[in-house]
Amino acid sequence: DQVMFYYKLSSQLDLLFKIATKAIDLKELKLFQVIGDKIEAPKPVNLSTEINLENTTLKAASKKDSELIIFGESSDKIKYTLGKCCNPIPGDDVFGFVSTGKGLIIHRNNCPNATQLLANYGHRVVKTKWAKNKEISFLTGLSIIGLDDVGVVNKITNIISGELKINIAALTIESTEGLFKGTIKVYVHDKDELEELVTRIKSLNGIQQVMRFDTETV
Repeated sequence: DQVMFYYKLSSQLDLLFKIATKAIDLKELKLFQVIGDKIEAPKPVNLSTEINLENTTLKAASKKDSELIIFGESSDKIKYTLGKCCNPIPGDDVFGFVSTGKGLIIHRNNCPNATQLLANYGHRVVKTKWAKNKEISFLTGLSIIGLDDVGVVNKITNIISGELKINIAALTIESTEGLFKGTIKVYVHDKDELEELVTRIKSLNGIQQVMRFDTETV
């Protein structure tokens, strides 16, 4: 807690992120001294980061809490792609990763590759957040399991297209021993819209499980 207070951070996750991105130098952390049950902080030092791409130079502001805003005004200056390994959508907690040959790639914080990227390539990580933009849709998928009742598919599609006005990209349903397993790919504007869809589908009688899954662009 004393270390987080020294760096004016609100959580241990923020501290680990600063260390992974080298915004906090490990050499400086070693200067902290443990005296009894207290930690004595070293003298403040100037912290700054700069990330160089192979073909494009992206300079992150040296302010401790600087973030790259995507789908905002600043996004026009920087080219990026969304990671196919996790398919982030607005509202997801994300970070940017400067990839060799592919430029800046946006990943979800809980992406299967996040731990490896943060641990081994912290110097290539850019703190990132979403700007509000309701004009762009993103492809994502839902896996649904429930009782194979008559009309269940019609009820699900009515919620998606009829009530929430969400576009369906693909729909597959398989029935086995009284249960159905379905996958639906939809275009949503942000995480809030996706969570509303999940809540509505879960409210149907006989629905046992609704889970988001990562899907590549159709």
